[in-house]
Amino acid sequence: MTKQIEVFYDKRIVLVGGDGVVPGHLFCSFDGKGYTVRITGGAEVSEHMSWNLFTALTQVRVDLEPEGLCPAVEGACRNVYPSRMALEMGGGRRAQRWAATGRPRTVDIFDDVRAEEYGRLASVAEQLVWIKERRGQRHE
Repeated sequence: MTKQIEVFYDKRIVLVGGDGVVPGHLFCSFDGKGYTVRITGGAEVSEHMSWNLFTALTQVRVDLEPEGLCPAVEGACRNVYPSRMALEMGGGRRAQRWAATGRPRTVDIFDDVRAEEYGRLASVAEQLVWIKERRGQRHE
């Protein structure tokens, strides 16, 4: 029996680093058991599988951080984080993008971030601190 794979994304992206931008490639899929996210950029390749896309993306970001690279996608922004319901019901593909004021809006975590918004990109740790502060929780 052949395993069915549903491909969500197979597209070019940009990886932002201290030395500028690097062209990259994003591949996301679901095989019935888990979600896979793979990002390549330059000589770097990272691939992880998880029960949701946001966690898989986070694991890939952790791999890329020592190389000083961050994918320019919404899910890598400090003010973007999925709700528990989005993780469980939607596979983590959608998240809330919080503005300075007002209500959050829903975004696809793999939507591209425009160059003028690269300042919103953050490390995994910075993103976690931001959301904990947003929710009024202490962090260590």
